Amino acid sequence: MVLRKRKNNYRKKAWGLIVFATFLILVVFFYSANKGKKKPEVKSETKAPTVSVQPKPIENPVVIKDSAVLSVPYTLQGPLNNLNIHEESCEEAAALMYHYFLEGQLTFNGSTVITPQLANDEMLAMKSWQVKNYGKEPDLSIEKLGQFMQQYYGYKYQTFKNVTKDDIKREISAGHPVMVPVMTHSLKNPNYGPVSVYHILVLKGYNAQNVIANDAGIRGESIQYSWDILFSAIDAQAPKMGQGREMVIVTK
Repeated sequence: MVLRKRKNNYRKKAWGLIVFATFLILVVFFYSANKGKKKPEVKSETKAPTVSVQPKPIENPVVIKDSAVLSVPYTLQGPLNNLNIHEESCEEAAALMYHYFLEGQLTFNGSTVITPQLANDEMLAMKSWQVKNYGKEPDLSIEKLGQFMQQYYGYKYQTFKNVTKDDIKREISAGHPVMVPVMTHSLKNPNYGPVSVYHILVLKGYNAQNVIANDAGIRGESIQYSWDILFSAIDAQAPKMGQGREMVIVTK
C-alpha cells in the first residue's frame, strides 16, 4: 500500500512538472512571436489645417482725369439735309454714333463724320424697327434708349439717376461716352429752330470749363457747352419726359 501511494505521488508531481513546463514553453513561444512586431500606432486626432482667407481686393476706382476726349464719330440727324424726314431722329443719330464707337469704326474715308448715305439708311432702318416693334417712333426716355440699343444691337446698358458733373466725368474717364436728355432751347444755341424739342446729346469729353458733345441736331461735332448750361438743359426736359438728371452708358 505504501509503495502504491508513493507511485501516485510521483505521478502527480510528474504531471505537475509537465503542465508547468508546457506553460513555460507557451509563454516563451508567444513572447518570441510578438517580440519583433511593432505596436500599432495610435493616431492622435488631427485638426484640419487653418486656411487663411484673404479679403477680396477692392477693384481700383476710376480716376477722374483733368480732361478727356473720346473718339466718337459724328452724324447729323438729317445727314442728307433731309431734316423733314429725320425731325424725330435724334435718338437714332445718338445710337448710331455710339454704335460705331463701340465697334471701333471711328473714321469713314478718312473723316470722323459717318458717311451721310450710310447714316441715313441706318437711321431709317432703326425708325422702321421702332414702328414695327413699338407701334410708332416715340421719344425715348433714357431707360427706353438703353433698352432700344439692347434690343436692336444686342448691347448692354446701364442708367444712372441724380447724376453729377463727377458722374459724367468718371464714365468718360473710364472710356464710356454718356447720353443725356435735354431740351434744345435750353442749350442756348442760336442754330436751333423756333421750337424747343426733346433731344439726346452724346457727351464724349470735357475740359476745365466745358463738356464736349456730339450734337446731332445742328452741325455740332465736338461742340462745347458749359456745365451750367448742360444741367439747365437736362432739367428743362423733366416736365415733358418725367425724368430727372439721368444718363445712360452702353457696352458690348
